[in-house]
Amino acid sequence: MISALFAIVAVLATQPPAAAKPAAPMTVQVEASPKGGAAVADWAKELRSALAGRKDEFRVATDKEKAEFLVRLDAVAAGPAGAPKKLAGALVLGKATRPFAYSFTDVKVEAEKLARNLRPVADQMKATGK
Repeated sequence: MISALFAIVAVLATQPPAAAKPAAPMTVQVEASPKGGAAVADWAKELRSALAGRKDEFRVATDKEKAEFLVRLDAVAAGPAGAPKKLAGALVLGKATRPFAYSFTDVKVEAEKLARNLRPVADQMKATGK
């Protein structure tokens, strides 16, 4: 009897822990400042598309619903000749707002990278409240 108990404990000890349940997709909205012009509008379009493709992490909010997470894009500034441009904006989750600046050369490629890295930031903002 005791040896059977040890055998069960040994089998359970060698089993990998159950995978953590993935978090539910977070509703997200990308907002482009009207003062940002065409460059900001292009960024917003590409970022919405990139976030829509990350269905396990995000769900793009419809016009009628309030998103849990807001990505506000304010301006695109051109750097010196040959230097990357810079996107300025803010991430908003509840009462927490986190400004950001993002250097880029290719909008489509960088929008994909930004979308890929936003969920850990959103989760951190949710956990810390800032």
